Amino acid sequence: MKMINNLIIILFISTIFYSCETSPYLILEKEELSSGLRYDSLFLGVKFGMSSEEFYSHCWELNKQELIRQGPSNSSVKYLLPTKSNGQNIEMLFYPNFNNDTVFEVNAEFSYAAWAPWNKDLFSDSLIKEIKILLSGWYKSDFIEINNPENEKYLYVTVNGNRRIALTIIDDRKVRARFTDLLIEKAIN
Repeated sequence: MKMINNLIIILFISTIFYSCETSPYLILEKEELSSGLRYDSLFLGVKFGMSSEEFYSHCWELNKQELIRQGPSNSSVKYLLPTKSNGQNIEMLFYPNFNNDTVFEVNAEFSYAAWAPWNKDLFSDSLIKEIKILLSGWYKSDFIEINNPENEKYLYVTVNGNRRIALTIIDDRKVRARFTDLLIEKAIN
């Protein structure tokens, strides 16, 4: 089921990105891919091209150092960001997608650790702005805003060489960041 949802999301994002030949996103993607630059590093030493064995071994080492721990599902990893936002801790759950046993995409879900339905200051519409600022700093890259035709919300997207990062609101609590190696995505689609 997760694979079907991911495929639907990939197709949806691809449709958005490829629907208009002169969109700012398509111009950015074309420029970055034609630069020939590769950016495989993601976060915490996780990178595109890691084998599943390398990924899980790396996560095991990070777990032994108490930097991460197992998330709520067996396939996710939980990381508590070292910085606070709105005076609150931010949790990050992440999990990879593999192609030919190598990481080509990582999905990360961010939420405030103290989120509650009655605390509107910690809803995802505030969090997405914080995550955009955080990731802009991590990757020294500006995000562009595009409309999401499915739900009157918006997406933030950036591309550096082969690495695309797309941010979207999942629900009232969670924001997803999808890190994708565009070269692999284009090869498998």
